[in-house]
Amino acid sequence: MPPLTGAALWVRLITIAALWGGAFPLIRYLTGFLSPFAMAGVRGVLAAIVVFLFLWMRGQLGGITRKVAIGALVLGTFSGVLPNTLIPIALQRMEAAPASLIQATGPLIITLLAGLLLPGEKPTRRMMLGIGIGFCGIALVIGPGGLGGGTAFGAMLILAATTSYAISTVWVRMAPRGPAAALALGQQTVSGVISGSLAMAVDGPQALVQPTEVWVLAVVLAIFATAIPLTLFLGLATRAKAADAAMVGYLQPVFATLIAAAWLGEVPSWQVVAGGVVVLAGVAVVTTRR
Repeated sequence: MPPLTGAALWVRLITIAALWGGAFPLIRYLTGFLSPFAMAGVRGVLAAIVVFLFLWMRGQLGGITRKVAIGALVLGTFSGVLPNTLIPIALQRMEAAPASLIQATGPLIITLLAGLLLPGEKPTRRMMLGIGIGFCGIALVIGPGGLGGGTAFGAMLILAATTSYAISTVWVRMAPRGPAAALALGQQTVSGVISGSLAMAVDGPQALVQPTEVWVLAVVLAIFATAIPLTLFLGLATRAKAADAAMVGYLQPVFATLIAAAWLGEVPSWQVVAGGVVVLAGVAVVTTRR
């Protein structure tokens, strides 16, 4: 099957970026109602249900072995529980646009970790230049006047969540962990069970007593801003060139910024926009060839 190009590629890129970009404004809004643990639990449980139904309809259930169970525990922790809890805490303190731009540094952190942990993936001088450029952009975003009333602590939490995602990515690449479908289901299940248990222990059942609007938006977050774009991206990754699929990372912060401005009235300062351009330039240097 030939790689996706032209209009078909761009329709998929824009769809995925728009859905994923909506996650930060949704979380930002829901932090006024749901605690971070409750939001992480609801997001994990609903996403696990969606992934289960998707795999069931495709006949891809099964393959749960001891190796997959261990992998699901690691991925569920580092790609589920930790970031799904840290990001809502951060978005209680800062706006959606700078948060999405900070998370765009994921490829930079993955490059650094891969250089330390994966043989043969030592960063080149060009990559190190891109990493330096990217973190200069982050310094501009979180510098004085850049966070729109947010806090540097919130920015550090987003970086911690991004690092957690990067750890899981590099860990998967270090050795085979089992079938991708089984890992995806296990990851979401572990995330939902652990986060849901923490929510019940810390906040109690009353945390789930929310207006209908809140539950509708929580479902939208779990399904349309989590499970569906992830599924679409996995399909895109199998049909598009790696560099083309990576374009999602450049488009996602744009949509997060536009949605936050239109819905929440969070218009980013010039400093955040400038810092975002620098961050994405650094990511481009790291992830593209000459």
